[in-house]
Amino acid sequence: MVDNGVLPSITLYNNMILGSCRNGNMDRALELFSELPKKHLKANVITYSILIDGYFRKGDSDKAENMFNQMSSSGIFPTDYTFNIVISGMSKVGKTSEAKDLLKQIVASGLFLPTCMSYNSLINGFLKEDDVNSALTVYREMCDNGICPDVVTYTTLIDGLCKSNNIDLALKILTEMRNREIKLDVITYAVLIDGFCKRRDMKSASQLFDEILQVGLSPNLFVYNSMLSGFRNVNNMEAALVLRDRMISEGVSCDLETYTTLIDGLLKDGKIVLESDLFTEMLGKGITPDDITYTVLVTVFAIEVRNGTLQEAFRLHDEMLDKGLTPDDMTYDILISGKLKENSLGVGISMPQ
Repeated sequence: MVDNGVLPSITLYNNMILGSCRNGNMDRALELFSELPKKHLKANVITYSILIDGYFRKGDSDKAENMFNQMSSSGIFPTDYTFNIVISGMSKVGKTSEAKDLLKQIVASGLFLPTCMSYNSLINGFLKEDDVNSALTVYREMCDNGICPDVVTYTTLIDGLCKSNNIDLALKILTEMRNREIKLDVITYAVLIDGFCKRRDMKSASQLFDEILQVGLSPNLFVYNSMLSGFRNVNNMEAALVLRDRMISEGVSCDLETYTTLIDGLLKDGKIVLESDLFTEMLGKGITPDDITYTVLVTVFAIEVRNGTLQEAFRLHDEMLDKGLTPDDMTYDILISGKLKENSLGVGISMPQ
């Protein structure tokens, strides 16, 4: 650096350490950190915060916590940003209860005033650990302490409650969100719509979809895929195809999940020609079928056992193997069942070694 006319500084080193951390190269980040004394430079709170965050991002909470302790023993006082990194990091690696205890400890000592971000980290952590009650307790504590929840708070809660099949409670949280006049963003709508679709409540899902348009937001791919899956699950492929046309007209491109959902629904609905057209379209766009797509195709064709569909199931099975994909046990069970129905066990099935 000196040879190039660049004098080393703590700011320069912090940027290099940050770059290594973002690339996941913590060994290099630590090497740069170790060079500081040789360059007569002293690590500051930014240096330690970057390294702590880097270790948490790598899932190495022990090294992150050791770095935090090393910072404290070096006489460097953590900032609010540092404390939030630690609380967020611990919550992401399954140590949410410990993070909550730490928050109480530093708040009681007067070192830190928690922010909305602090509580959001704890709520998200508890929900990822399937601890809905603790997440709700943190939410109530947050409100009681005068911290106003934001759209991230509510979206995180609603998503977690929907995924834990507590959609009625999710709707109560939605009501609180609306009462606080916090506007829903497309992600909030998306998690609610997905929750209703999984419950096969397409009336409620469709009402929310229409509301997205009314408030001037644009449904994203996740929203469309949730709706398509919902219509597929209630055997309403007509509505699914209409929605797919709207999706394309809005400039939202179909992905593998979109095609797999539509192909599955059309096959189960007996619309083989439409399914074939979609499959060809998918391949034409360079989208490669995965094991789920092939399993859908093989399963439906094997179950039908009419007009050559079983032969098509075996052809797809062989194509699946040629592409290096491995059918699961259920796929083989269905193929064997199809052969039994056809009352001809003459055709062999290539089982994985």
